[in-house]
Amino acid sequence: MKSRWLQKVIAITVKDMRVYYMKGPTIIFGLLFPFFFFLSFIIGREMSPVVLLPGLTAMVVFFSATAIGPVIFPTETRAFTLERLVSMPIPLWAILLGDVLASTIFALISSIIPIILVLLFISVTPSGLILAFIGILIGSICFSYMGQLMSSPAVDQTSTIMMISTLVKFPLVFISGIFVVLTAMPESVRFIALLSPLTYLADLFQGSFGGVSLFDPVLNILALSIWTIGFVILSLLAHRRTIERRL
Repeated sequence: MKSRWLQKVIAITVKDMRVYYMKGPTIIFGLLFPFFFFLSFIIGREMSPVVLLPGLTAMVVFFSATAIGPVIFPTETRAFTLERLVSMPIPLWAILLGDVLASTIFALISSIIPIILVLLFISVTPSGLILAFIGILIGSICFSYMGQLMSSPAVDQTSTIMMISTLVKFPLVFISGIFVVLTAMPESVRFIALLSPLTYLADLFQGSFGGVSLFDPVLNILALSIWTIGFVILSLLAHRRTIERRL
């Protein structure tokens, strides 16, 4: 029985990769957009790669993991493909897992470019590189489930979900230590930053790439793991409440 569920999860993942992720706009929004968005804020500022690249890597993971996930459910609701999917003998958590795996794979592939830049411009220790890879993996899963949570409203218009996604994602970028590291933030602003899961990923990269981090790497990984568990539970509960209204 478990092998059948696994096959169906993989089938959903493959379907999402083919239909949603192997497209030009997805690559632009998930990968190129964070690069140009980040460059627009650092041009004219004298900052070392040790300060710049952790934030860029965190942004790429964040934007690529949440690029398409939030709009899959509304799109399939409108196309009536979600109705056929739900009618299959597969639990809701497996459907969500298939979508999340696709987002996670896309985020992992997208993170290759900033990691190459890190290796070219920063002398990273093997332990730091391992911690960075752990952060990328957990962060990709965390933000993929975050995207699923944002897709839970029972609507079939992607514009509605994209508006919600934008209202959530952009404030998180500005308060999460991407452009100003946590150690340089005032205490009041730092308190707000600690309410964002992206903060812990950016801080983890700061420490992994030789910069000054506020927290121990293990604490950052633990915080990301807790956020991930929270998003898993919340996304499943939210979709259970709204799935019948989509059919």
